[in-house]
Amino acid sequence: MQRLADDMQRYRSLRSSTAAVMWTAYVAHAALTGGTLAMQWAPLPIRPAVARVAGAALVVGGSGLCVAGVCRFGGVGELAGTRNQSLLTTGSYGHSRNPQYLGYLIALAGAAVGRRSGSALASTGALAVIYAAWIPVEENHLTELYGHHYTDYTHRTRRWWGRRN
Repeated sequence: MQRLADDMQRYRSLRSSTAAVMWTAYVAHAALTGGTLAMQWAPLPIRPAVARVAGAALVVGGSGLCVAGVCRFGGVGELAGTRNQSLLTTGSYGHSRNPQYLGYLIALAGAAVGRRSGSALASTGALAVIYAAWIPVEENHLTELYGHHYTDYTHRTRRWWGRRN
């Protein structure tokens, strides 16, 4: 986490090596979540039929939100954080400052619910804690890049979901 923050401060973007470490962490987390889904540790006390329907709805909705956020980026460099783009404030970003993170968490939680896996749900919770620590670093970086345009955006749009009055 510190390496990410240092890159943002020093270089105003992520170095390629830091982005590679970040993406490796995503893959490792996905593998951990997949393993916990497969092994059924700490089963959730939900009826199987209810779990399947609720889980599927969360996976579809979360995946759609994540894809909607990711598709707004203009290329791999922007998605990886190695290149800065224009400030995104429309589409899914008009409802959430972090639709890709939120969507991914919802989809992972849906998979955990669908499989009735408490351990996968716990893994998703751990990732949410990591995102909660990382997002302020990104927000500081965006404030430096876009100044009052980003500050105005934060006053209109919540970090996770919703418009402000």
